[in-house]
Amino acid sequence: MPETVVHFQIRMPPDLHEQLSSRAREEKCSLNALIVSILKGAEERAVAEGSSAAQG
Repeated sequence: MPETVVHFQIRMPPDLHEQLSSRAREEKCSLNALIVSILKGAEERAVAEGSSAAQG
């Protein structure tokens, strides 16, 4: 079964776009894949920090 994809548009400063585009080229991936990876990592860290703070 194919994965459902949600389309989401984001506005960002041109300099951030250039930094991310450059990084995506260096890592040989799409800008979309890079941003999804960054967001996943940030969410995982936030959940982990929230879990450890709740156990506190």
